[in-house]
Amino acid sequence: MSGFVVFGDDGLVMGTRDLLGEGRGLLRRGAWGAAREVFERALADGASEGAAAEGIAAASWWLDDDAEMTARYEQAYRCHRASGDGRSAARAAVWLGNGAVQFRGETAVAQGWFRRAGRLLAGVPEGEEHGLLALFEGMAARAGGDLVPALDLAERAAAIGRRLGSADLEIQGMALAGVVRVSQGLTGEGMALLDEAAAAALAGEASEAASVWIPSCYLVQGCEWTRDWERAEQWCGRVMDFCRRLDLGSPFSQCRTHYSAVLLWRGDWAEAEEQLLRAAGRVGDRPLVAAQVWARLGELRRRQGRWDEADALFAREPAVPAARVGRAELLVDRGDPLAAVETARMVLDGMAPDDRLERVPVLEVLVRASAAAGLVDALAGPVEELAGLGGEALAASALWARGVACGALGDAAGATPPLARAVALFERTRGSYDAARARLDLAAVLRAAGRGTAAAREARAALEVFVRLGAAADAGRARTLAGEPGPPAGLTARQAEVLALVADGLTNAQIAERLVLSPHTVKRHVADILARLGLPSRAAAAAYASRPYGPDGPYGAEGWPVRAKPREERRF
Repeated sequence: MSGFVVFGDDGLVMGTRDLLGEGRGLLRRGAWGAAREVFERALADGASEGAAAEGIAAASWWLDDDAEMTARYEQAYRCHRASGDGRSAARAAVWLGNGAVQFRGETAVAQGWFRRAGRLLAGVPEGEEHGLLALFEGMAARAGGDLVPALDLAERAAAIGRRLGSADLEIQGMALAGVVRVSQGLTGEGMALLDEAAAAALAGEASEAASVWIPSCYLVQGCEWTRDWERAEQWCGRVMDFCRRLDLGSPFSQCRTHYSAVLLWRGDWAEAEEQLLRAAGRVGDRPLVAAQVWARLGELRRRQGRWDEADALFAREPAVPAARVGRAELLVDRGDPLAAVETARMVLDGMAPDDRLERVPVLEVLVRASAAAGLVDALAGPVEELAGLGGEALAASALWARGVACGALGDAAGATPPLARAVALFERTRGSYDAARARLDLAAVLRAAGRGTAAAREARAALEVFVRLGAAADAGRARTLAGEPGPPAGLTARQAEVLALVADGLTNAQIAERLVLSPHTVKRHVADILARLGLPSRAAAAAYASRPYGPDGPYGAEGWPVRAKPREERRF
């Protein structure tokens, strides 16, 4: 999306001209509500109807009022056509096309408006409208997976911006070209373009809000695809501060959604949940924005072992690739890898072959599901495609896939080195969850090779991570591989750990700090524990958990001892 404010207002009296100028200034400062009020006053005072309508539409864009935005751009288009101003009519048309594809996924509607704008601009001296048309057509092509034309259009937009001296157009064109190159797997070149565009925008070269937001958001998205989490952490603070200052509405939700991927990777799940819940509250009536939020929140719930909630979230937007990938992962978790393979293959078939980085999550679940289903012949293609991508985290994924494939073939000697290297690379890039899952795959290979002690050691290391993160289902699998007894009947692993700390006399705030959770989450866990155990109070729960272990304890001889041992003695 872009936020260019270009109006034609020739022939206006001074009063209405001042109102239009005031409105444009407010837009550039991000005062969307005030800007809309000023443009509405200008319209009522007899300003150029087309220019005032465009101003109201531009403000409504950022206020998430899509119905008003569309109606006002259509009004502006009619006015400009009636006055014979083809350039301004084309400008309104490209905005109508951009809104249709970006927010509603209406590609046919968008193409209709883009073609109309192109016809109106034919023979007209080059101006920013030509650049906007190229930029928005490029964004639409990228959204549809047509990366080659998207790149050509992005570079055309940037070139027009340079010729016209428009930093806004040049920066947004560069950013689009960068994110397309990243999608194609040209990560070094693409991320360099995104770095440059974001630096120029955040330094104040751009005059429009969207000319800062677009490259910044694309940059975080590029970091997510390349899994360049160090780069993401260097930029995310500045990007999120910018979004907060201007109150960008649903566009801020998109940035929050991409930022949550960084938080999930580095193990800050509580903060990821907070960002996603905040994003969910600001998606408005924009279904494509909402779809990404629900899919990401569903993935968090899946990792937490809250499978029914994850399933419901994935079902909210079942056609979105991220939701379908999440559902495939959930099918593996629930023991139906054949259905997961079918789901992943359908997603992959709908993606462009040159969209290399966006295919990575689909390839990963296809490897996991195929190995679990015993479809060893299906592993070669995904393993080969994952190989050769740049960056340590992506290299770790490729090594993991090769190790899993060797393990599925019964080649423990061939599986162990790549899995061990994958664990080391995941840990070096601070991907604690992925490292722990790779450890479990390594533990399974070691156990199959008769190396039980080594397998238990790897599984216990993974268990420690899963317990800290609150990944209940993965923790259960780790306990099995480690030979550890499970949590008390009726409680999840996380609830058992909270109960242990309650028994040690910790407050909710102290438990939250110890387990890296929010106090609200701890309070919810305590309430659930009391309900599941049928206990009346926190004191009763502490007494219950403090009863002796062993045959006379609350869980029987095979139960998991809930009372926490001193930290230095804990096995996991």
